[in-house]
Amino acid sequence: MKKAESTQKVYRVIVEFENEITKKDIQLLENKLTNTTIKQKTPTRVLHRRADLTREKYIYDVKVKILSPQKSEMKIRCQGGLYVKELVSGDDGRTTPSVSEILKNKAKPINLDVLNVIMEN
Repeated sequence: MKKAESTQKVYRVIVEFENEITKKDIQLLENKLTNTTIKQKTPTRVLHRRADLTREKYIYDVKVKILSPQKSEMKIRCQGGLYVKELVSGDDGRTTPSVSEILKNKAKPINLDVLNVIMEN
């Protein structure tokens, strides 16, 4: 196992949506993404320097808070190596499931921070 894969990371991402989001949407996201395996093809933004592979990454926990009708804050604890921006946008179907896909509402990350890195032995 590569070092990144044996590491957990905690991210905070601010997400902007095309349409308004509801409390029901937030619950759906938390339920669908917590304890879930994500399938990601190499993101288009790094495809020019990386092999086009499909990777599976695990999400341990997701918490979502509405900031405004079309904006939310997501806290995501996941396996190292997950492409978080693509988890939000879906990268034109290259990441599944994604926030955009689950809510059928185009989403884009507008701010991304790493809050913690948890090394496993």
